[in-house]
Amino acid sequence: MATAEKKVIKTEDGEEIERLRAELEKTRMKLDILLDNIPGGVFSYDADSGRIDYISRGVLSIFQCTEEQFREHYYNSFDVFVNKADRAMVKEMIENQISFFDTVELTYRVKDMTDNIMWIYHKGRLVKNEDGSRVFFVVISDITTEKLAQQRLAEINEKLYMETERYKLIEEAVDNTQYDYDVLSDVLTTSRKDEEGNRITISDFKKKSLYKAIINEEDFASFKKAMREALKEQKKGVVEYRAKTEQGEIRWYRLNYASFEHRDTVVRVVGSEKDINEEKLRDEELKAKAGKDGMTGLLNKTTMESKVAKFIKNSNKESCHAMLMVDTDNFKSVNDNLGHPFGDEVIRFVAGSIKDTFRESDFVGRMGGDEFMVLMKDTTPVITMERAAELNRKIKRTFNERDISVGISASIGIAFFPEHGKDYDELYKAADGALYEAKEAGKNCFRVSKGGS
Repeated sequence: MATAEKKVIKTEDGEEIERLRAELEKTRMKLDILLDNIPGGVFSYDADSGRIDYISRGVLSIFQCTEEQFREHYYNSFDVFVNKADRAMVKEMIENQISFFDTVELTYRVKDMTDNIMWIYHKGRLVKNEDGSRVFFVVISDITTEKLAQQRLAEINEKLYMETERYKLIEEAVDNTQYDYDVLSDVLTTSRKDEEGNRITISDFKKKSLYKAIINEEDFASFKKAMREALKEQKKGVVEYRAKTEQGEIRWYRLNYASFEHRDTVVRVVGSEKDINEEKLRDEELKAKAGKDGMTGLLNKTTMESKVAKFIKNSNKESCHAMLMVDTDNFKSVNDNLGHPFGDEVIRFVAGSIKDTFRESDFVGRMGGDEFMVLMKDTTPVITMERAAELNRKIKRTFNERDISVGISASIGIAFFPEHGKDYDELYKAADGALYEAKEAGKNCFRVSKGGS
């Protein structure tokens, strides 16, 4: 009896196994039908090695090849399957997405069996097996037709980066901030990174006029004009402006930009922004020094002439101003006997003596070599001659070097406005004539012009 029962049980187990096997086969058949009828195709690959495991007939239909041809052409590797130009981008996108989700969604290019470019839409799910291995199950479809317009833009983009390399707009310097503005989508992408290390992307950039809150008000008009011209037609340009940093500091920047057209419409504007704040500060300092004599720090000849001429021209004829021409006596002997370096020190000594003798409001300049000019504003003949006598005393000195003694002094010519001249040329001529008279009188003295305008 027991033996009969075991046979019944065994028979029932066998029937159950056959039934389950049949159901599994039906399920596999349904799955194959489902996979074969999915728009596009399905494949799976190892997430770590990239080795392709399963390939559906839908994938083979997309690429018009056999499974053997597919595996051989792409070396049975998902990494090779993706077009070389897109591999880094695909890898980065997959890593970014699976750090938050189990699914990935992206588009990229592949080369078919005849090396023609195809655009692929890729949606995959990451599955972790019990043994620790990870597998991506992927559904792909051919979206080449839908990507024709984008492909053209991609070609423009490639040309764009070649141009920007040439003109050093994008890769000119690591410190520069790079901008890429997609005009059609109104999206600005910058090289600046957020806290997670991703490039900062700003949507509705032009629509929201976000740059208006950043660009300094005084520079906004010129910046807006440059951008308006860049959006109007393909061109390259440079614009400088002050902008507010994230810390609220106002700094100077220079933007090299270029815009690019597609079918007579500007579709992209790229630029490289450089912080030139230190450069601007140096320029301002140089401008302040531009009118100065490099050796003495006094006004140089050009600046002195300009300032004095303008001041005299705008002066009231009831005022009294004095022009003093100062020449260093025996300066040639200093250079000949003590050398030019020592001569430079003597020039600085004379310049310092003149500067200390007159007011800060007076114009004091070096006219060249050992000759200087002073314009005393709103003075009197008595005060002017007192200052001239004081300067004679200060400058008279004997220099000793290597047992050689050379003495210097100053000859000074004085002319008054408006008595001796009503403009710069007349006043200069009168003062220069008086200087000549001081030289003729034996040097180390001053003389007042005897002429009149």
